[in-house]
Amino acid sequence: MKTNHKHRLGAGVQKELVPLDDLISQTVSASFAHADVYFKDVSAHEAAGVLAKACEVALVLDQEGFILDAAVSSEALLKGGAKSWAGRKWSEIVTIESEAKIEKILEESHHEGPIKAREINHSLPNSDDTPIHYNTVRLGDTGRLIAFGRDLSRLSHLQQRLMNAQLAMEREFSRLRSEELRYRTLFQLVDVPQLLLEASSLKVVDINPAAQRVLGINDRKALGSRVTQLFGSEESDVLHQLLRATLEENGARDVTVTMRGGRHIAIHAVPFHQERNAHILLRMEADSANVVPLTYAAERQTLDLVEHMPDAFVVTSENRRVMSCNPAFANLLGLSSVVAAEGEFFDNWFERPGVDCNVLIANVQEHGLVRRFATVLRGPYGRLESVEISASQMVQDGERLYGFLIRQSGSAALQGEDGGEFVARSNEQITNLVGHMPLKDIVRETTTLIEQLCIETALDLTKGNRVSAARMLGLSRQSLYAKLARDSDDEDA
Repeated sequence: MKTNHKHRLGAGVQKELVPLDDLISQTVSASFAHADVYFKDVSAHEAAGVLAKACEVALVLDQEGFILDAAVSSEALLKGGAKSWAGRKWSEIVTIESEAKIEKILEESHHEGPIKAREINHSLPNSDDTPIHYNTVRLGDTGRLIAFGRDLSRLSHLQQRLMNAQLAMEREFSRLRSEELRYRTLFQLVDVPQLLLEASSLKVVDINPAAQRVLGINDRKALGSRVTQLFGSEESDVLHQLLRATLEENGARDVTVTMRGGRHIAIHAVPFHQERNAHILLRMEADSANVVPLTYAAERQTLDLVEHMPDAFVVTSENRRVMSCNPAFANLLGLSSVVAAEGEFFDNWFERPGVDCNVLIANVQEHGLVRRFATVLRGPYGRLESVEISASQMVQDGERLYGFLIRQSGSAALQGEDGGEFVARSNEQITNLVGHMPLKDIVRETTTLIEQLCIETALDLTKGNRVSAARMLGLSRQSLYAKLARDSDDEDA
């Protein structure tokens, strides 16, 4: 049997139950669906009490913005002098920037449609300025308005606390970055070989250049690998026992291990904790009978001499990126420091990067070294320097490295004299053709002339090496030989 569910809406009014979806849609609507049923017996005094308790500030206003009556339940507003608001104009108790907002509210109240909610800052004589979020509605056909306000001072205080916390975090972050920079600088520049390990996995977290030189490895090979792999296999057990004892006893330990080649290295292990993670710092020292300190001192002396030599010196990787250079190179090109050159392509500083640098590298690869290669370098601000470059190459850890010794050879303007004569000669040859043949024939003859001049220039730069000249011009050897044979036949004719 089908049951018809009903419920009572007021006295003697019965309707069927509304589906749940309809109830939800009515709940989120701007007004009650059955206000005439539920609120018809509510008195004016009761309605005023409900309004006063439903918000922290309720203002009854006339069309000119005078406060006819006010209900305030916020203790902060009452202490700030909100009791005296009744009888005053609304714009008199707010800050200057909020007066325009009140004018907007009063202007919208004279037209149909909803009145936009706004945030008004009240100026309190006994307290700080207090932000109030107001929703304003018309009070029937009386022409009066009622403004419901919600005190935002607590939210404002929370926002201020959040901002202060964010500023404190930024200051702390800046302090940590400064400390990390100091640590990185000291760790990288100190002459004592050091490794930083993760205690749980014994993997290398950081290694300084001094340790890289002692172990004969680079940081890319060391970082992330187990520390026992960096030493001789016969010493792995000894080193592993040292690290285990360091962690178990939480104290510094020492051991001497034999490196590949018979060198003896004393290792000092110190445990420490950072962010709840255990780490181990390894410091390596050579004993008095070891030759490593002397070799290391000689390396440092050589590096110091390169740093202070008057001629520029540059070391690049196989892909021609600058790995290191001395201050003389920065001064030669007008760079701000050697750091500005590191990581840049060496080709970028050639006046003719697609020609001179390719020829230079090709000869180094073919002959192993190059002496007094004449070219022109260009600084970042257009400064030209005529130089002579001596270059060599070496292979380290399977990677090819190039070294360049650069010496000034005179003014670039002097070097350009021959080039100016070269251009003038070609211009004269082209000028002589005008008037003697059609334009299309001049273009064909000009193309042949330019091709011949480019081949001659390439052969001059490569000292007559046709293989290098062909590579420079992007031609095969057969094509270059064919063009040379054609030019030779033209000259004989």
